[in-house]
Amino acid sequence: MISPKKNHSSTRAWLTQQLGSSYRTTAKFGIIMLVPMFFGCTSETEDLVEQGLETEEVLAESQEDVIESSEDTPAVTNTFFISPTGNDANDGLSHETAWKTSERASEEHVNPGFSIMFQGGATYGVLTLDSNDGGDPNNKIMVSSYGSGTATLQGVDVINTSGLELIGFNVAVPSVAPGEFPRNGINLLNDLQGNTKMEDISLANLNVSGAYTGIQIEGVNDTSGFSEVLITDCTVFDCMESGIQSKGFFSQSKVGYSHENIHVSDCHVYNISGWDNAWSHSGNGIVLSDVQYSSISGSEVHDSGYDNTHCGGNCGIWYWDAKDVLIEHNEVYNIMSQGCDGAAFDLDGGVVNGTMQYNYSHDNFGAGFQVGQFEGARDMSNIMVRYNISDNDANGYSGSLFVFNMASPNSISGIYFFNNTVIQNENLAFMSYNNWNQNVVQVKNNILYGGIDAHNKIQFEGNSYENPNLFNYQLDSNSPLIDAGVNLDLDVNVQDYFGNPHLVGSSQDIGAHEFPETL
Repeated sequence: MISPKKNHSSTRAWLTQQLGSSYRTTAKFGIIMLVPMFFGCTSETEDLVEQGLETEEVLAESQEDVIESSEDTPAVTNTFFISPTGNDANDGLSHETAWKTSERASEEHVNPGFSIMFQGGATYGVLTLDSNDGGDPNNKIMVSSYGSGTATLQGVDVINTSGLELIGFNVAVPSVAPGEFPRNGINLLNDLQGNTKMEDISLANLNVSGAYTGIQIEGVNDTSGFSEVLITDCTVFDCMESGIQSKGFFSQSKVGYSHENIHVSDCHVYNISGWDNAWSHSGNGIVLSDVQYSSISGSEVHDSGYDNTHCGGNCGIWYWDAKDVLIEHNEVYNIMSQGCDGAAFDLDGGVVNGTMQYNYSHDNFGAGFQVGQFEGARDMSNIMVRYNISDNDANGYSGSLFVFNMASPNSISGIYFFNNTVIQNENLAFMSYNNWNQNVVQVKNNILYGGIDAHNKIQFEGNSYENPNLFNYQLDSNSPLIDAGVNLDLDVNVQDYFGNPHLVGSSQDIGAHEFPETL
């Protein structure tokens, strides 16, 4: 099996190409459900992306600086310490005068540039940061661990504030009684009116477990929400609804989006169970909605959705109601469902300018790569599914490549599947559902080894339907698929799945591998 490559330079190039260089990046709460009923899973830009793609080592340096300074100096006036041996009557400003609880830290009005450090190896309650804390994207508050081991919190709530860095601790939500819902692990909530964005929040090197949703980003009014949110190197597991999720106030007539510039990279999400209900597509790995200028890259999602009973159902990694979005270099496997879907990857209702590329999908209940429009969604257009690999998908539902349309045929346009490799035994390699306008869906230069069940208005050209006899999903020098595709009048990008040039010879090869030498 070929694991996805973590090629972040192509993420930056794609965003620059798609968005240009001139646009600007820009009660503790319970579980707020604003989920529509639908079928299916349903500084500048380069500075932001560069920041979001920092390595774990770079992110750790800022944490180490705070820890080292706190150990060298008896009293640090810009760091609050919390320790099991502390006392909430203290000032919290040194190891010797540490606070004892997260509740005491939540009561403090924390200024921009301060750090909140929890002693490692201990468990604390919920930390709340609100509009009285931080608020300066250029002078962030840091929350982290210090000393030996990693601190564990029972939850983090971020409400109507900006400029935060959460790094290097665990969030373990306590178990609840049967029939009750656990709280979310990390909540980012904006309940302000108008187009108000909370900016610059980074989450890195976190382990989140036991939650309803592990990490949730939410705006509840119009287009208010969050911008420049970076989630990197986080592990989310043993949750109920979703691993990582964004959502906003949903409306078919809405103009604009609640969130901008949310980037998820190098995360590991697994064992998101889903649950038995009639209205929630539960059991998702990473699902982002109501967002513009966003990417999900270099991440792994698996073994989720097994308790979901709803149709439409869950998916591993997907977007809906989003614009200018990218899914690349991810691996998804063992996504299950008792309802329908159970797909690995999906661009769903209302997505505009969406790309799925260089992803590896295998052994899923539903499709490897799915595109669908649900009734009531905003119009959908310009969807690219290219240079992906699907192996042994669609084991209970749909086809390895799957398109569906539950809305007007006029609400969807420009769906392109090209140079994907699909390997099946008895299941469908490609399936379409419901009505389509002529040539809205174009399927070209794909290896489609398996059955086909497609509407007659879907265009097929340059595909192979025979056993390709691949080795590690790659062509050999004698393959009849070399130079056998059609050259595309499309943005075909600059490389194949394996990093080779996308065109070697007179014509493109068929599948996700472009053989690197001409015959």
